Amino acid sequence: MEFKKDRISIKTKINYGLGGFGLQLTTGLFAAWTLTYYIKIVGIDPLLWSLAWLIYFGWNAINDPLFGFLSDHTKTRYGRRIPYLMVCSPLLSLFFILLYFTPLESDQWGFFLWLLFTLISYDSFFTIVALCYNSLLSELTIEPEERVKLNLFAGTGVGLGVGITYVLPLLLIQNVQPYSQNRLMFQTIVIVLAILGAIFLAFAAFGIKERPELLPEKEENLALWDSIKYTFKNKSFITFVIFNFTITYVVSALLSNFPFFIQDVLNVSGDTLLSSLPLILFVIFSTVGLPLGFFLNKKYGNKRTVFLLSIMVVLGLIIVTFTENMILVNISFVIIGLSFSGISLLIFTLLADIVDEDELNTGVRREGMYFGTNALVTKPAQSVSAAISGLVFYLTAYNQNLGPGGSQPESAIFGIKLLIGLIPALFILIGMIFLWYYPLEGQSKEYWEMKNKVKVLHEKKLLRCRERLACLGNENQNIDD
Repeated sequence: MEFKKDRISIKTKINYGLGGFGLQLTTGLFAAWTLTYYIKIVGIDPLLWSLAWLIYFGWNAINDPLFGFLSDHTKTRYGRRIPYLMVCSPLLSLFFILLYFTPLESDQWGFFLWLLFTLISYDSFFTIVALCYNSLLSELTIEPEERVKLNLFAGTGVGLGVGITYVLPLLLIQNVQPYSQNRLMFQTIVIVLAILGAIFLAFAAFGIKERPELLPEKEENLALWDSIKYTFKNKSFITFVIFNFTITYVVSALLSNFPFFIQDVLNVSGDTLLSSLPLILFVIFSTVGLPLGFFLNKKYGNKRTVFLLSIMVVLGLIIVTFTENMILVNISFVIIGLSFSGISLLIFTLLADIVDEDELNTGVRREGMYFGTNALVTKPAQSVSAAISGLVFYLTAYNQNLGPGGSQPESAIFGIKLLIGLIPALFILIGMIFLWYYPLEGQSKEYWEMKNKVKVLHEKKLLRCRERLACLGNENQNIDD
């Protein structure tokens, strides 16, 4: 079916990719190293660690849709999303730093309170920044191929960020006892990444222009309760968000437990290239594999491609669970990296299609509510991962205070294998069941009919926008500026 292309300029794509790189510099380290920092450097009790994350889960349950609703209803000369990127990106970096500057002298409850306060503060600003950044993917164009291309730039930036935030600490932090002597080096890395993150996020904040015709008129806005109701009544969204929860859990569990797997299971020193090789391979193939996801998407559509790649992720996770052979470990991370590259490239295009479908039903673009509600459901997967890790460490008698040359008990080694392999594999298998019922099939006739209806609706909105005095000064602005 004929579909008029809705192009995005190369300048916008580059700025979007640089913003993704900046965001990953903080969130990547947070996802991969927060568990290691608090368990092995700070020495917090695993049960208090789990308790902090479970309490934080309560705040997480309300802030994402609330901030999404707020951004949907924001109307400024700069748009709905950009002002929040401008203001909140530096604050995100500030609380990212504070999260890892725990008091040197404190008891366990002091560590717990510091973790809880800085975790909630950091996550609040992360929620706003990530929500507004991701919403731009859906707003800048409705054309599927252009969305994938835009996400290709973002994925490249994220891949570079992953390489820095996951591999660099492994090379600089030594696997020696006491492990707490790595505190200063770790905090130095945190400060550098926080500053660079804010700088690169500024490219997205100041280098991207929103589409003025998509700003809602006052009479178009839905009330908060109606907005929540329409979101959770959307079958496409429900099937998507459950699958995305399992993907988020897998990523969090894999990356946060990787240092434990390398240092405690494989018994490889953290400051050698060998210790970083599996993660280096994961990062490389997560980036170079992006064109593979692009190719498969053109042939099979985004839903089928994501499903096929999820099967490959499960295969890689099973290999990790049942081997301590370094060659097989490296092969498994190549498989997982290649597969996740395509999933990360396409996952938010599925959600963007849901926003298009919803606009036909409500008449309003509600990226903020959908991306916020998606975060409401999926971000707790990080809390679940952290809580499960703490519980498994406790149940398997993980030793936080090993002496020089010491090794973990067999029970703890088995627990780490479960955390990095079999448990994530079970999660993603459950998610694939729900993905199977996701109804927006990218290669179907109904899908392209929906896209054309959205295109016509946007043309009508643009005409109305040009008729409003508030838009007269911006009518020549478009995504190609």
